[in-house]
Amino acid sequence: MLKKIIVPIIISAIAIAAGIMLWQHGEKKEEGPKTTGLPMKIPRNYWPGEYWIEIADKKGWFEEAGLKVEIIDTNPDYFASVKDMVAGKIDTNTFSLFDLINFNLKGADLVMVINTDNSFGSEAIVAKQEISSIRELKGKTIGVSKATYLEYILSILLDRKGLALHDLNIVDMLSEKALETFVSGVVDAVITWEPHVTRLMETGQGRKLFDTSQIPGISPNGVVFHRSFVEKRPEDVQAYVNVWYKTTEFIKEDPGEAFGIIAEIYNKTRGEALAFAQTDRILDLRDNVTAFSYGTGFESLHGTARRINNFMIKKEVTKEQLDSFAFLDAKFIRVIRRTK
Repeated sequence: MLKKIIVPIIISAIAIAAGIMLWQHGEKKEEGPKTTGLPMKIPRNYWPGEYWIEIADKKGWFEEAGLKVEIIDTNPDYFASVKDMVAGKIDTNTFSLFDLINFNLKGADLVMVINTDNSFGSEAIVAKQEISSIRELKGKTIGVSKATYLEYILSILLDRKGLALHDLNIVDMLSEKALETFVSGVVDAVITWEPHVTRLMETGQGRKLFDTSQIPGISPNGVVFHRSFVEKRPEDVQAYVNVWYKTTEFIKEDPGEAFGIIAEIYNKTRGEALAFAQTDRILDLRDNVTAFSYGTGFESLHGTARRINNFMIKKEVTKEQLDSFAFLDAKFIRVIRRTK
């Protein structure tokens, strides 16, 4: 009799234990995509849109997500770093939308999967003190990295002021050489990005005529992969986007620790790291849902892409009207949105 009672109890206990194990196993599966375990070379750079990479690495979140990352230092030459990514020396990078389109027109096949940040003052025009307005740049010499997003920003601004690029004398200049070029008197003005803008202003010789906070969304940046990488390793891309989401939420919830990590890595104060992020706004999931939605204004990546495309047609870089859905891939952001 006792045996008849004990045996069913044992069987029930085993069934319950098995059920719990299966449930726990199912829960683990839902935590994130199964990754390939293959190495992924990713960049590190002192730029607000890339803060999340350093923070996630410090917190161990790439490893937790099953990603085997190797971080490559891409400071301080942005243009060299994006060329390295196109050449396959690293697997991903943060591109301006302009540069993504520009490289694709030259034969690359790149897609953006996250809109990490939008310039909000990190690019600016600095001119000699005697020049007090954009219209006064007419006939003057300005240094700009030609055929880059900086020339595009300059074109948009001039158009709003009733001027065009041909109204200025354009000198091709590496942005990293902005301070040297301006102080030497070679040019009357420059357009460049931070921290070069701050260094120019600290000389006391320059006057800021414009910064990108005046046209929000004019210069979006985002995480870019080769299309072939996305197609071969979609699980790794999804895991990478998931880590970005987790880290940007952490930055919002605990900015003290987050910016402290960046400050320690780059020998800055927490205040300096935070101030930099005020000129280049770090975007979150909600921002990305808006950015990847179709629209005609700067709030949409598609709207900005159309303006960039029109600029390139005007500059005779291309005659083609591009399909922005071909290089703006929202599916990884949508996966996160469905689960949050």
